[in-house]
Amino acid sequence: MKRLSIYLIVLALPLALNAQNSTARKLLRGGNKQYKKEKYDDAETSYRKALSQDSSSSTARYNLGNALYRKSEKIKDEAYYDDAVKQYSAAIADPKISDKNKSHAYHNRGNSHMQKGLLNQQQGQQEFQQAIADYQEALKIDPRNKDTKYNLSLAKKLLAKTQQQQNGGGGSDNNDKDKQQNQQNQQNQQNQQDQQQNQKEQKEQNQQQQPQQQSEQQKKDAERLLKAMENNEKKTMKEQQAKAVQAQSARIEKDW
Repeated sequence: MKRLSIYLIVLALPLALNAQNSTARKLLRGGNKQYKKEKYDDAETSYRKALSQDSSSSTARYNLGNALYRKSEKIKDEAYYDDAVKQYSAAIADPKISDKNKSHAYHNRGNSHMQKGLLNQQQGQQEFQQAIADYQEALKIDPRNKDTKYNLSLAKKLLAKTQQQQNGGGGSDNNDKDKQQNQQNQQNQQNQQDQQQNQKEQKEQNQQQQPQQQSEQQKKDAERLLKAMENNEKKTMKEQQAKAVQAQSARIEKDW
């Protein structure tokens, strides 16, 4: 996207100022030098001092607005844009301002509203509308200004985008909530199915394990029974052998 076009060239001192206030003239010239060196804080101070000497100077108002705008560009502070708008408005209200400078003041005030709208989304629609109005006023004075025409087109696009987002914001939120609810319902249903499947598998596993456990138990019982029988047989054999020894002994005694 093409960069926002701006007119931030400091205005030269009008000849009439020479007869008004030499101190204000000196301060304005100092502010202009500081502005060109991009020392916008110092330039702001000089322009404010010049206004304290001559509060009706549209040149000091316009240049102060430019210095504030430049500061806003660097630190992205809405307060400076608001103050810049205030200074441009005062310059526009001056009946002695030239048409060219008045057109530039409208243009730059529109830029200030545009930049503030980009920083503050909640006030974006209002700021873009004001920017459009300022660009239109600037074009009434200078209809051929291509930069102002471009900025006007950009402001309209930003306004349309902001309105679309605001109008569709509620529906979008509802759609997101419905989507989340559907996802939650699907997850709950899947969890329930998984639980039922686990229960089924556990039941089948228990059924498979039960015959195996019974078989193992029967095997153990059979082994114990066999061992008992073997023990009984051994006991019986020992008893029979003992009786046989006794009988043999008795026969031997009789033979003697």
